[in-house]
Amino acid sequence: MEATTAPARTGSRTGARLVAEFLARRGVGRIYGLCGGHVQPIWDEAARAGIRVVDVRHECAAVYMAHAEADLTGSLGVAMVTAGPGLTNAITGIANASVSRSPSSSSRGGRRVRRPGWGRFRTSRRGS
Repeated sequence: MEATTAPARTGSRTGARLVAEFLARRGVGRIYGLCGGHVQPIWDEAARAGIRVVDVRHECAAVYMAHAEADLTGSLGVAMVTAGPGLTNAITGIANASVSRSPSSSSRGGRRVRRPGWGRFRTSRRGS
């Protein structure tokens, strides 16, 4: 997947940029995941840092791919999934990577609730 995002503002140090810089320093060449609003800023910064983003069709597949890369190369394999159901879908892969002691990292995104009375993941009002 080619990065098609606008260039970052000069000098801006966001959490997404810090994560991307850390991964680049660790020699990570690929991030596997299923695109979602919770991790999109990290994907954008990772692409700017020269890290290839591999978009998959299921979160567990992303973790299996990161696990396989880690086992085959000995480097850190990275999977990123969205919060909520994305993390739930990735759990089996995370457990398998943990049991095999694979050098892999799985991260999930999340956002702060900015509007009182609104849920974290959906745009419907919580109970009346």
